[in-house]
Amino acid sequence: MSDSVWPPEVRLERAEPQQLAAIRVTTAPARLGADIIGALDQIWPVLRAQGARTGHNVVIYYPAPPGALEIEVGVQVTGDFAAEGEVRSVLTPDGEAATVAHFGEYSEMDGAYGALNQWCADNDRSRTGVSWEVYGDWDDDPARRRTDLYFLLGAAG
Repeated sequence: MSDSVWPPEVRLERAEPQQLAAIRVTTAPARLGADIIGALDQIWPVLRAQGARTGHNVVIYYPAPPGALEIEVGVQVTGDFAAEGEVRSVLTPDGEAATVAHFGEYSEMDGAYGALNQWCADNDRSRTGVSWEVYGDWDDDPARRRTDLYFLLGAAG
């Protein structure tokens, strides 16, 4: 496992909505990485052309039928940008969330997700089915790549 601390520390926090320039995608697990990159390859040129102030890449996961993934692929935007083509304004989830930081390859996040699931079970917290990942700045050293994972939570107890 690539997480620098094991088990990773799960935190409870209030997630505030953040604006994204995003594209909605229906995909399958085998195509997830390629579809995320494909969407980002459409979003970034729009934002650069508009001179938008940007932050990190974000992927929001919504409930979907078995074998499918319903996602919003986006980039954090501060200030205004104009929707163009499939790129539109979306807000990240708002509410109480369990979160954990993963350090390492994106393909090795299962342990961090396992920690989130275990935390929910240990603390009798239900998931709404909506989750998201915020990708930190790229680093050639996978051990220094940070991804923050979030589970939007239902009511306590």
